[in-house]
Amino acid sequence: MGALADTIGRRLPSTRLPPEAAGDESMSSAAKRQAIETFSGLMDSAPVAAFAKDADGRYVYANPYFLSTMGAHMGPDWRGKTDSEMWPPAAAAIVRAHDWEVLSGGGAQVFSYQMRSKDKPHTVLLIEFALSSREPRSGIGGFAIDLTASAQARSKVDRLAVAVDHAVDSIMMVDLDGCIRDVNVAFERVTGYRRDEVIGQNPRLLKSGLHPATFYEDMWAKITAGGQWVGEMVDRRKDGTFFIVETVMSPVRDAAGTVEGFVSVQTDVTERRALAAQSAISGAERTLVLDGVSGLSTNSSLEANAQAICRTVASLSGVAAAQMVVFESSSQAMPIGQVVTGREDPPLRYLSFQISRRLHAQSASGVWIEPWEDRQGRAYNQLVENTGPCALACAPVLYGKQLVGLLTVQSIDVTNKGAVNELLPVIVEFAAVAGGVLGAQMAQRIDARSGREHISEIVKRHAYSPVFQPIVDFVLHKVVGYEALTRFADGSNPETLFAEANEVHLGIELESATLHAALAAAKALPSNVWLNINASPELILDGGQLRFLISGIRRPLVVEVTEHTAIVDYPGFRTAMAALGPGTRLAVDDAGSGFAGLRHILELRPAFLKLDRWLVAGLESDEARQAMIFGLGHFARKTGCLLIAEGIETEREIQVLRSLDVHLGQGYALGKPEAVEAATARASAPVAAGHR
Repeated sequence: MGALADTIGRRLPSTRLPPEAAGDESMSSAAKRQAIETFSGLMDSAPVAAFAKDADGRYVYANPYFLSTMGAHMGPDWRGKTDSEMWPPAAAAIVRAHDWEVLSGGGAQVFSYQMRSKDKPHTVLLIEFALSSREPRSGIGGFAIDLTASAQARSKVDRLAVAVDHAVDSIMMVDLDGCIRDVNVAFERVTGYRRDEVIGQNPRLLKSGLHPATFYEDMWAKITAGGQWVGEMVDRRKDGTFFIVETVMSPVRDAAGTVEGFVSVQTDVTERRALAAQSAISGAERTLVLDGVSGLSTNSSLEANAQAICRTVASLSGVAAAQMVVFESSSQAMPIGQVVTGREDPPLRYLSFQISRRLHAQSASGVWIEPWEDRQGRAYNQLVENTGPCALACAPVLYGKQLVGLLTVQSIDVTNKGAVNELLPVIVEFAAVAGGVLGAQMAQRIDARSGREHISEIVKRHAYSPVFQPIVDFVLHKVVGYEALTRFADGSNPETLFAEANEVHLGIELESATLHAALAAAKALPSNVWLNINASPELILDGGQLRFLISGIRRPLVVEVTEHTAIVDYPGFRTAMAALGPGTRLAVDDAGSGFAGLRHILELRPAFLKLDRWLVAGLESDEARQAMIFGLGHFARKTGCLLIAEGIETEREIQVLRSLDVHLGQGYALGKPEAVEAATARASAPVAAGHR
């Protein structure tokens, strides 16, 4: 081992690795010697091929197992050689690229390549990692497994699990069903889960909830197709705190090339993301960065987590205040966290359009520093007036490539004009943390704002029009009512658009606008038919708006309650319906689906019960549907209501409905939704079965 240590201590000849990956002389020979001695002591008797290379990519250690399996290729003078001098050019190029990633601080690398041994092809799986977690350029340790024979591969992968327990990176083996089969000690240390707690579990137990479903779908699609996925994600420990990991997921193949499982190698970069390149920041302040990340929680609101980050930033020496804003649009910035040192937290108020536009435009160009000026209209006057700061440091917050916000820090150190420059690296790291941890919620806020603007613009421009579909008594062959429906100018699906309006809390506003248009147009319809309008439970319970809209209506009115949300206050709902007046009757939509259960119908006692299209479709050949409609007809007669079949499309459906004693219906077989002029023109003509 002494000769080996001497080799490690020497500076070997020039490398073929990129210059930026060259060894770092700042690490002492003793430290390098200790790293290789520790590794070799673990691997000398390991039943798996193990090796070590110095920072120049030259072999300095190979355990007996490696020499017994690969020694013929390496030759007796293997020590000090590079991969290019021992392996085929294609294989050597692959290994060299991964060596560079490890030496550049890129975490563990998992990859495979094919080589020929004694004229036979061999598939080799390699895992490489830095010998020292504190200094990636200390050298490279690795394991090599011959996967050529599937039985041997499985056995060696099992033995590898024992060896890699000593690796500094978290390693997880997953089968084709997505179940965890094994993890190493580093996994337990990083995640807080014991091995026996996760074996057989799905890796989703680590999900932070901060990535969209498409993030994981894309990852699994790539590795199940045989590719390797490399990326960064935010996971959640057992105690609920977040951590950031660089992840390499690779498929493991059998001798036939079939994927039989996956290996995931994760490097915990939480501290690196928070502390890298912070030489000007004190050790205590570096700890604050990590504390700021680990203290965040998925159970807290966006504002609470943003405020926690700002509070940590404001505790740095030389900082007067910190503010984080979300760009709800290019001209609207809303603070979601702001802290001033030594004061109560200021109120959160929208920034002006002028300031918002300037900040959004400047954020697109990256980080910047600007002098603070106490001038009327400046963005931060309300935060730092009378504190005498000298400069501002601003770091954009990104979610992927999307600009979602801005973190701004005000320097208070008037004696050191360069203080804010020294703070800038840590501010950039905090902004990166905010993007990784809060970015998804900030993007949702932006989407919601965009949705509100879209709905508001539709209402403002009256970009909708009413249409009317006849409700027909197909026994008497005449129109007895019309249902008022809405069509949007941009062709949007009405059901989808009303749902979007509800999500951004503009549902009642959109309903009221479209109902107002429908009631005004309906005045041209024959006065002897009823008008069926749709209203959500929220609009009915609101009361005042709907009463105002229908005031002055002189025709029979039916309010059809849309069943996209549950009614939880039945007494309040009945009271609200009664307040609409005795001439207003209730219809329950989508009987047999949604929330329209029997208890629901009994609680509301509607005048009309509508049968959904799914119950009518294929009715003529489905005895079960016929029996259900027959039963609902009996129920309706006993409770004093009438059935209306929706979505009737064929004459045969009409005939079967008549035989089941259902006389009212609507659908394309009886009349399509039309503008009021067309509906009025058809009103005087008798309706025959099959009329379109």
